[in-house]
Amino acid sequence: MSYTTITPVEAQPVANYKMATCMEGGRLLYIAGQVARDAEGHVLGKGDIRTQALQVFQNLRHVLHAAGGDLSNLLKMTTYLTRIEDVPAVAEIRSSLFPGELPASTLIIVKNLAQPDLLIEVEGMAAID
Repeated sequence: MSYTTITPVEAQPVANYKMATCMEGGRLLYIAGQVARDAEGHVLGKGDIRTQALQVFQNLRHVLHAAGGDLSNLLKMTTYLTRIEDVPAVAEIRSSLFPGELPASTLIIVKNLAQPDLLIEVEGMAAID
C-alpha cells in the first residue's frame, strides 16, 4: 500500500513520525497530533492555553494547506488538554476558527502530554478533494 507523507515546513515533527499521511489516490488525510511548536520546534505560550491553542490550529492549517485543503476539510478532531479549566478558552478559539459547523470532535483530559510545557494537542482526519 503506498501513501503520501505531508510535512509542511511551518510545522515539522520533532521526532521520527509522519506529520500527516494520505493513501495514494485516496482522499483521507490522517494528521498526527499537533502541539504549540513553531517551525523551529520551540514551544510557544508556556502556561498560556490561548496562545498554545492558536498555534495548534495554525499548525493544523499548515498541514491541511500542504495537502491542498484547509480547516473546512476536517472531518474529525481529537483534542487532548492537560487542564479541564482550559475547556472554555479552547472552545471559544475553536468556534472562532470554524465559522460553520464544527467537525466531529472528541475532548480528552490527560495528566500530561509528551512535554511538560504542552497544554493542548489536537489530531485530526480530513477529506481532501
